[in-house]
Amino acid sequence: MGGFSKFILYNVVVYIIYWIIDRIFTFFNLYSSNKLGQDLLVMPTDSDLKLIIINIILSTIIGFIVMKWIERKFIQ
Repeated sequence: MGGFSKFILYNVVVYIIYWIIDRIFTFFNLYSSNKLGQDLLVMPTDSDLKLIIINIILSTIIGFIVMKWIERKFIQ
């Protein structure tokens, strides 16, 4: 698999993980507003920004682990 294909696959995996974590945060009502991310007039608070940064870090790390697992199992 070429480098560009790995790059695209990695970004898709990270986006899916980010979406799942975001849905978990939304389910537990951790964000300050339900319309955050849907309405441009709603500004995130400091706690919202911390949750977004945590989500970015988690999805990046988990995405890297998943990509290494995919490469070991399916791409050789």
